[in-house]
Amino acid sequence: MLEGQLPHTKHQKVLEENRQWQMQLIEAFGICPFAKQCRQQGRLWRQVLDRPEASFADTLTHAIAAHHRQPDHSEITPEIALLLCPDASADAAAFERLVRRCGDRAAQLVRSEGLEPRYYVVAFHPLMAFSSADPQKLVGFWRRAPHPTVQLVHIATLNQLRTERQPAKYVDPADLEAVQALLGQDISGDLADRIALANWRTYHANEVDLLARSAQLLVTSDNS
Repeated sequence: MLEGQLPHTKHQKVLEENRQWQMQLIEAFGICPFAKQCRQQGRLWRQVLDRPEASFADTLTHAIAAHHRQPDHSEITPEIALLLCPDASADAAAFERLVRRCGDRAAQLVRSEGLEPRYYVVAFHPLMAFSSADPQKLVGFWRRAPHPTVQLVHIATLNQLRTERQPAKYVDPADLEAVQALLGQDISGDLADRIALANWRTYHANEVDLLARSAQLLVTSDNS
């Protein structure tokens, strides 16, 4: 079911739980640099995928491939697409492996048609493993969505973020406070590393609130 169509009761619940998780955790704490803007501009798209009689892997593969086939710069092309899979594996590692396989198969499929993949494919799961020891190990915490989910982020969206840089500025080397402030911006390095570091700092500054908020938003998935 696509968001905005007449709702199936279960689908409506799954969609609403994902919306609340995004707004109350991801957006509220500034975890994703483009999530709120995409939602407000109508460039975020959600679909609930049921487990059909046929192979769920085939269903997921073709859903991902359908997005790769969408034309660039179209008004209906989402920057972020979320494929919500409430009936998928309760094992986070198994779901992540499934998503990786389906993502690879979808990419091969569209390339066989003379096209190039247009989205990065990432798995989210309510039981995703994480550690707060360092920024990269903490990424699993931000990927703890209420239901197993496949996130598709348009390549052009991330490329635009990668090219964005703050304007050059002069800092007097004798001004230690200004130097420290500039270094604290972490404007160099890979985009994923910069986002992970910023989110790691956010986590440690708000750990109690974040853990409580996450637990509140994820608990509903047990009864879906």
